[in-house]
Amino acid sequence: MTRRKPIPNHFTQIVRTNPQTGAIERPWRQRDGHFVLADPAHGAQRHHKENAITVPTYSEAVELVRRGHPVRMSDGGSAASLVSPASLELIDAPVERIDDLWNYTMPEAPFSLEDMLSDLRRHIQSQASDIGWTANSDAASAFIGFPFDPTDDSDDAQVLDRIDLDRFNITRIARSAYVSAFRPWSGPAISEDDADELEQIIGGATTRYGRRHPSPLDREVSPLFRTLMAAYFRWQIVDGCFLSDERLDQNAMVAIGALTGMPAPAVRNALSREGISTVKSKLDYAALIEWIVNRRNFAPLREEEQPKARLTWRCIHEMHTYPMGEAFSNIRKITGAANDDVTMAEQAIDAAVARGQSLGDTNLRRYATAIGAQPDSFILALREHWAAN
Repeated sequence: MTRRKPIPNHFTQIVRTNPQTGAIERPWRQRDGHFVLADPAHGAQRHHKENAITVPTYSEAVELVRRGHPVRMSDGGSAASLVSPASLELIDAPVERIDDLWNYTMPEAPFSLEDMLSDLRRHIQSQASDIGWTANSDAASAFIGFPFDPTDDSDDAQVLDRIDLDRFNITRIARSAYVSAFRPWSGPAISEDDADELEQIIGGATTRYGRRHPSPLDREVSPLFRTLMAAYFRWQIVDGCFLSDERLDQNAMVAIGALTGMPAPAVRNALSREGISTVKSKLDYAALIEWIVNRRNFAPLREEEQPKARLTWRCIHEMHTYPMGEAFSNIRKITGAANDDVTMAEQAIDAAVARGQSLGDTNLRRYATAIGAQPDSFILALREHWAAN
């Protein structure tokens, strides 16, 4: 195992360049969020499933690799394989976002970005046609960006080719929605502001009425429809308001279908087998969300999208802003966590500070777990903060 000189305040990256493909591999994270390692004591049998060691945090995986445990690695596309520490490199360096420290086995995007943008052109043409019939050709031309006759269907392909997507705000939102919903490459989740705009676009554009030129948003199976819906309902999961304002009827089936790629009958049958009620008054939202995020075609949630993310960053803010004792008190109020585990974790941190010791990952992980925060995000943010101060 090659070690580079550590750089303070950075998370250790575990990487390997695959000797056959040249691809950069990182620790593989299961859909349940656990990393998979093996105990070297099992020798040639260490790769067997029954001998696997799973840990829920990246920092624990790093500690085990340093102690000689092999870890399953993946480039995010190929199947994960067990790699011995001798073939790994530990690099202390910054990452743009914490998710870049590991890989999932990502599902294939259900369609390409170009397929979705092709749909978007047709939707814009449909809007221009509606404007032309509601107002006049001049208004339609001003909207679409070139002379446009809503009554002329003869040059449909030429019209689509002339549309400059960069003129339209919906293009930025749709691109962001595609990356957010399907994670075809590394990128951020859709922002709060963009989610607000997305909600307005969906509300206005999916209203059923007779269009002169049909829009792809009239078809639930179209790439544009699924992209916007998947991104929006994924954001609802992250925001904690999934289906909170919806009746569990067609809208719910559309939401689940957009997120999972499953048709409504398959959704109903699968939920029934799992014992998850489809009656609004009896619905277990936590169970439904857990079922959705574990579907094969659902792109795993980013660290920033996990249910604990909002609480985690509120706690980090308290630790950044107030003296240790006051921060502990505020966090107990925020989380409602005031049990023996929290008290013991606080005392361990206080004792380390009193001795002038740096706060190791173990103490921070123990405290984050006790208050219900994300340990890896918590460790990284506080290590950076305390080192800077």
